Amino acid sequence: MEKSIETQASSVDLAVEKALVELGVSKDKVDVEVVSKGGLFSKAKVRVTVKDSVADKMAEFFNGTLSRMGLVSRATVEDKNGTLYITISGDDSGVAIGYRGEALDAFQYLALTFLNEQKCDFKKVVVDCENYREKRRETLTALALKLAQKALRLQRKIALEPMNPFERRIIHSALADSDIAETTSDGEEPNRYIVIIPKGVELKDQRPLKNGEREPKKDGKKGGRDSRRGDRKDFKGRRDTRERKPREEAPEAPDGRVYRGYFTEQDDFVKPVAQSGPPKFKSFGGKKKF
Repeated sequence: MEKSIETQASSVDLAVEKALVELGVSKDKVDVEVVSKGGLFSKAKVRVTVKDSVADKMAEFFNGTLSRMGLVSRATVEDKNGTLYITISGDDSGVAIGYRGEALDAFQYLALTFLNEQKCDFKKVVVDCENYREKRRETLTALALKLAQKALRLQRKIALEPMNPFERRIIHSALADSDIAETTSDGEEPNRYIVIIPKGVELKDQRPLKNGEREPKKDGKKGGRDSRRGDRKDFKGRRDTRERKPREEAPEAPDGRVYRGYFTEQDDFVKPVAQSGPPKFKSFGGKKKF
């Protein structure tokens, strides 16, 4: 919001100087409007208005954007040595952060676009929420140190997932002075990623190992629970491993047919069954009444 006051003095210059003292700002930050130059029996009168700073304009723009998005959040803006720090806070902070800070990155791009339209010269803009940037920095720094040790142990390059420029700078900075690994970037935006390369060892493979990918064994198979299982085609059940005696040939019945099982010609039951089928038995009890 613009702040404006009117002052009077014997001259225009003295009226302006009086207004600057009351407002506590320098002359380059105000707009001066001469209401009356004064005369022999009247004083000069001026209206001095403080110009909105870039931080004030950014705060108004951001809060309007958050409101139109329906977010219960508010933005505060600070100008520190040519860098605008925009901090979002409120009940919808999680939505403002987004997955891995993607929403914050979108807000930051929006802020840069706004500054370009206002023709403001700022070196840097940082949008943060609930101290997410610092927490993410700590997480990525720990990840970089851990993967550097892994790359050295496996003697392999390790490729990280695609990251934005802010996160890539964190990885580069974490290993800038490392004695065991160095970093390089590969790919094109927005899929640009970092490759960690071990120092002082002969690489087993020039192909980068993706973060989370298992290291192949000497036989070309990857480690893990499945690797301990043999191929199904090589599996033999217990029945296959036991020695079995061949079954004796089934004897031939008198009618020339072969039946499973053993019997003799004296069997009184087999022959009738073979000729006419099994006997039929009548059920006991009378007819059922419904």
